[in-house]
Amino acid sequence: MIMEARIAPAGRHFVRVVLGLVLIISMALLSSPLALAQSPEGAVASGNVGEIVKTYRNSLVLISNSMGAGSGFIANLGGTTCLITNAHVAAEARGATLKSLDGTTLKAGAPAAAVGHDIFRIQLSAAGQPFEVMEKVDENAAVGDEVVVLGNSEGAGVVKAIPGKIVGVGPNLVEVDAPFVPGNSGSPIVHLKTGKVIAIATYLLVKKFDPATHAVLKEPEVRRFGFRLDSVKTWQPVNWTQFFAQAAEVQHIEGLTKDLEAFLIDIAKNHHVTPGMHNNPVIRNRIDAWSSQATHRLSPADAAMNDQNFVSFLKSACQSDVIAARQRLTYDYFQRALENQQQVRNELTEVFDRIIKELRQQGR
Repeated sequence: MIMEARIAPAGRHFVRVVLGLVLIISMALLSSPLALAQSPEGAVASGNVGEIVKTYRNSLVLISNSMGAGSGFIANLGGTTCLITNAHVAAEARGATLKSLDGTTLKAGAPAAAVGHDIFRIQLSAAGQPFEVMEKVDENAAVGDEVVVLGNSEGAGVVKAIPGKIVGVGPNLVEVDAPFVPGNSGSPIVHLKTGKVIAIATYLLVKKFDPATHAVLKEPEVRRFGFRLDSVKTWQPVNWTQFFAQAAEVQHIEGLTKDLEAFLIDIAKNHHVTPGMHNNPVIRNRIDAWSSQATHRLSPADAAMNDQNFVSFLKSACQSDVIAARQRLTYDYFQRALENQQQVRNELTEVFDRIIKELRQQGR
């Protein structure tokens, strides 16, 4: 087929480019709110953990809908009782129920998203024993202090206490070595000495490659972060309809990013387009149009132009949805997510541009 004849040589030539892109994405942008990690090496004072669990058990919240479950907790935030969770959990919470671990259904009040943080709050009427939030975490907590992450692990409705220590404290983030497990995203990170929440368990960074040599590490290095509650300066009031609409738009953009990456890796690995592999409508429809045109008896010049037009469309697709979304996204959380996507899309655009140049050189 024409793709093999014309794009295959370019594919072999830019394998290094695609693999470099994979390295960049893996090293810099792979993060996840949910992960399964190894057991902690150390332990914390079981008595303190037991008292904290006993006192605050019913202040842990299960956020569940047909898509799955997330975690949250009830806290006293600026004198107001609120449900606290991650913005990324809230973004997937359309139609969700909010229940404390004793089965009490919570009535949601006014929602708001934190600017510059992956944190979301929903005002509640008095409920349970709210956690106290530590102020000035950088002054009142230190590297090496023991912490415990309390969560509804894997949505099982059971309190799981995950011990660890503070590894680092930044202006907006706290890094800990307490291993998060599925369902802990949105859980409180509790400073064991004071019993106060210092951050909300949010995401992981997974490093699979040595930054100097790009060699694959024998064991991936995992770092775990939570956003500090005390560093939030501004809250954006949320309209649920608009929030979910923007969440869906960003989700579609992220999906196309992954599918464009998969297309490039397919070409780099197999030197042709694998039939039936690419099901994203944006990509599939263009493959169908390109393939249909290629079945005609085209002159070499027309065949080359067909290939170039095909790749040029994918190059354009790397930017068009991001540019359109930039005009519509109003919530800071989604704007920052779009910036991350823009970085990856720029890398993809460069790769497609190199393919086009290779095709033009072959067509001369």
